[in-house]
Amino acid sequence: MITIDELKEFEQSILTGVIVGVGSLVLLFSSGSRIMIQCPFQCGKKSHLKSGHGEDLTTSILLFPTLNQKVESCPMLNGEILTICFSNENYIRIIPEKNGFESYVITTSLGDYPVIAC
Repeated sequence: MITIDELKEFEQSILTGVIVGVGSLVLLFSSGSRIMIQCPFQCGKKSHLKSGHGEDLTTSILLFPTLNQKVESCPMLNGEILTICFSNENYIRIIPEKNGFESYVITTSLGDYPVIAC
């Protein structure tokens, strides 16, 4: 399981890219960290979050307002729901599916951390 210190690698980094692939989206950060998403996510301002899915490439456009924005914080709730808070007050909330499969993978300088919700 990923630690709080490892999640801090995202803080002060910039979301530099979104790779759109078949079956997943990958968020790239200036720190070298990345997140591969294969599950539902929400994105936007806290008062108006829009829903997308990592396996639906058409929803990748929802992530574009967060490009080139600095990460202010990156808390994880109960080892499952990851929220990325940006300097422009946009958010990405990654919500794993409770199907026993890998929902998303966090990669930091210390390794890969798949998140599986049961």
